[in-house]
Amino acid sequence: MLHFGSFEIETDIFVYIVATIVLLVQLLLCFKVKNKFIRLIPVYLFSLLTVVFGILAIFFDGWDRVGFLVLAACAAFFLLVCAAAWSVWRIVNRRRESKLK
Repeated sequence: MLHFGSFEIETDIFVYIVATIVLLVQLLLCFKVKNKFIRLIPVYLFSLLTVVFGILAIFFDGWDRVGFLVLAACAAFFLLVCAAAWSVWRIVNRRRESKLK
């Protein structure tokens, strides 16, 4: 559990809240920003974090390895959330294009 003063929050709920925020930010970037590099910043960030934490898990032993594997899994999960946002953007974009024709 995470503690914020007298308020406690379950870790899985916290991850889902952060995943929702990542999804909304990625969707906002996809729909509002024209520069593809800027739209891909969350993808680059979570890809880099997944690789770095995976490499750190190789070099550490014991509970440190487990911790880095959990962090790598969380970063990969957020990368999957970004992929879902890109999929939603692509589907909406295709429907808009088909309606214009």
